[in-house]
Amino acid sequence: MSGLVSVTGGTGFIGLHLVRALHLSGWRLRLLARRLPVHPAIADIRFELVTGELRDPAALERLVAGADAVVHLAGAIKAASRREFYAANAEGAAGLARAARQAAVGRLVIVSSLAAREPLLSDYAASKREGEERARREAGPVPWTILRPAAVYGPWDRETLAIFRLARLGILPVPGPGTGRLGLIHVEDVAAAILHALAGEGSGGVHALDDGAPAGHSWPDLAAAAGDAIGRRLRLVRVPSALLRGYGFAAGGLARLFGRAAMVGSGKVAEMLHPDWSAGADSFSRDSTWRPAIALGPGFAGTCQWYRAQEWL
Repeated sequence: MSGLVSVTGGTGFIGLHLVRALHLSGWRLRLLARRLPVHPAIADIRFELVTGELRDPAALERLVAGADAVVHLAGAIKAASRREFYAANAEGAAGLARAARQAAVGRLVIVSSLAAREPLLSDYAASKREGEERARREAGPVPWTILRPAAVYGPWDRETLAIFRLARLGILPVPGPGTGRLGLIHVEDVAAAILHALAGEGSGGVHALDDGAPAGHSWPDLAAAAGDAIGRRLRLVRVPSALLRGYGFAAGGLARLFGRAAMVGSGKVAEMLHPDWSAGADSFSRDSTWRPAIALGPGFAGTCQWYRAQEWL
């Protein structure tokens, strides 16, 4: 593959890995960012910078002009209100798809979230679903593919870091009854899937991304993998659903009171307590030649090793 690819969210966790994968695959890069990104993960990669944000139509026009393909990664995982979620995740995706249509871009890849499968759970999930639907309408004749990654982990991820820090103490908190199924995927497999989508695989479809475990992973599976990576046996500590819901309600209420974005509110708790986040029959591997290469055990081991090398652990 070659040509010019424009990317939103290229300085985020997934974006850092995608930018490198695109560079190694021969693509020329154009990134949308509020300021010049300075990050060790992409310090040696040349790219064209478009200064701006998703809410700026002029910046989007500059971003997509002459591009052979566009990858949309940018979005909000926390916000102070439902309106803010929709502005970032729904209106942002729609605006980019509209700009791609007007510029007659050759291909559009939208990286959404597996949460979009359950839009009634939370404002975040609803906004991601709305973003998918609006992007599809706005894209018009532009060939599009939507990818819904499960929980993504790997180097540079600070969210999964919390699991390993708790693992050092020999515990792993489990939400509710602990019977839920978890979909997981290594960030390098996400980047590889996007490359396949850019090649036209899965065009016109909405596809889930996971690590190839058909039914996802159980919490004991997660504890075993994290324990093996950290070098100790973990004890599962169940956190009652009522306690989680109470905390989410209180944290969300305080955040709204002070006009701040809460990472864990009622919506996030509902997502945590959802019983099944496995990809199931919607996996991208059923509709493409892409296959995940990194299973949970080796993935956690490599990520833990990276954390230690960076002195994050």
